Amino acid sequence: MAPLLTAALIVRDEEAVLDECLASIHEVVDEIVVVDTGSVDATCETALRYGARLFRHRWNDDFAEARNVALDHAVGQWVLYIDADERLVDPDRQRVEALLAGSDAAAFRIRLHPELRASAYVEYRIWRNDPTIRFQGIIHESVVPAIERLAKRERRPIRTADLVLRHVGYEGDQRRKHLRNLPLLRRELQRNPTNLFVRHHLFRVLHGLGHEEEADAVLLEALWLVDAGERSGSIDELGALILGEAIRRRGASGEDTGELLAHGLQLYPENCAFLVLEARRLMAQQRYEPAIELVERVLEIAGRAEPSIVAYDMRLLGETPHEIKALCLFRLGRYAEAATEYAKASELAPENASYRVKRDLAAAMAVESPPS
Repeated sequence: MAPLLTAALIVRDEEAVLDECLASIHEVVDEIVVVDTGSVDATCETALRYGARLFRHRWNDDFAEARNVALDHAVGQWVLYIDADERLVDPDRQRVEALLAGSDAAAFRIRLHPELRASAYVEYRIWRNDPTIRFQGIIHESVVPAIERLAKRERRPIRTADLVLRHVGYEGDQRRKHLRNLPLLRRELQRNPTNLFVRHHLFRVLHGLGHEEEADAVLLEALWLVDAGERSGSIDELGALILGEAIRRRGASGEDTGELLAHGLQLYPENCAFLVLEARRLMAQQRYEPAIELVERVLEIAGRAEPSIVAYDMRLLGETPHEIKALCLFRLGRYAEAATEYAKASELAPENASYRVKRDLAAAMAVESPPS
């Protein structure tokens, strides 16, 4: 019998983060395959210390190629795709065995927190070790099409597992990564010009490197693709990323964003970022009741059990809606309710002393001005 689960990684100069990654998985997986693409630090020594099968492969500016080398060496019945700057949260071998042993699934989507303060969204991270499942794409490489073909061919379901990964690689200075990714993103966009995720990443890299004119041009082209998809009746969920950047960009330059925000809500009516922005806009217009309705929708969406396909700043799903609701209630003279909302915001952000001060003020106002 082949081992149950292989973790497949590609690495290069990941000494600072690899140890925590492997520590989080080494008791959960049966095999760790590490493909090194040219490290000059202690990355390889760290991998060997955890018993990894280490392979060296020349970096050819192609993430899919390197990842597929790792898959070629995996012998487990299932593959866990993980990066060096990710950690498996609350690893539990028995839970993984119960999930995979005897499963009829083609693959599992699991929850990923892409940043330290971000909510989780779902990604395909565990799949059957099958030679037809291989990555495609120079950057933002994907196995999803291959997984979907296998699922259709073998009539297997794709399931969602209660496993969580946390990504730490977006903290600190990103310039080195930006410079590495810029030519790859340009090449991938030539190969796949309608990929909104690649366009969004290219915009962020150009902006991060200070190439503002080119960043604006990339964003404008992406907005055109979003509009074209809407006209054809094919709305790409990733268009929300593009519209969000456009709203922030225009807002920062002092332009009115109301029309663009309304368009975003029309296409993505449950996008929590758009709902919060619209609530703030309504609050600025002293339209407090409609603003309260919007943030209550955000809290309802955030409380759902099903996993999201979009990640948000965690503050956007709790602290911020309660803060907006509290301020609206205060301005409506509903001080006791405002105090309750400030208390909820304070519970979610205890480091923010202003919520406690505002809670106490609203409570005092409620005593002095009881409702008639």
